Amino acid sequence: MMRNFFAAALFVFGTAANAAAIPMYDFPLKNGESRDEVYKMGDHKNGVFVFEAYRLSCGYCNENAPTVDALATEYASNARVQVLDLGLDTQDSEFAEWIARHQPNHPVIQDTGRRVYNALKTSNGVPQVFVVNCQGQMVGNHVGTWDGAERKIRGYIEQALKTTCE
Repeated sequence: MMRNFFAAALFVFGTAANAAAIPMYDFPLKNGESRDEVYKMGDHKNGVFVFEAYRLSCGYCNENAPTVDALATEYASNARVQVLDLGLDTQDSEFAEWIARHQPNHPVIQDTGRRVYNALKTSNGVPQVFVVNCQGQMVGNHVGTWDGAERKIRGYIEQALKTTCE
C-alpha cells in the first residue's frame, strides 16, 4: 500500500514538473500605434492566450494566417481570449512584411529570445500554436497547419477558460 502511495505521488509530482508554464511576459507589439508599444499579458489577468508561433519565411505559417484571423474574429466578443501572432523573426522589416501581407485583426508580438516558444514547444518547427491559461500553464498545442485542427484548438480554449485567476 505504501509503495502505491509513493508511486502515485511520484506520478503527480512528475506530471506537475513537466507541465509547461510561462510568466506573464511583456512583448514588443509590432502592429501597434507606435513603435514603442508593448503588449502586456499582465493586462489580461484572467486571459486565455492563443499563441500562433510563426516565421515570415514559413509557407505553412502564411497559409495559417487567415484561419488565425477567423479564430480572433470568432472570439472577439470574449475579452478573456487573446489571439496573438507570436513572431520568431528578428528584423523589424520581417514583421512589417507579415503585417502588410496578412493585415492581422489581432496583436502581432515579437518573441524576443524565443522565451515563449522555447518554454512551450513540444517539437521544433513552425507553425505551432500554444493555448495558455491565465496561470501561464499550457493547456494544449498543435504543430503544423490548421487543416482540421480548429476543433481541437477550440477545445483547448474552452478548457483554458475553465481556469480563472480573478
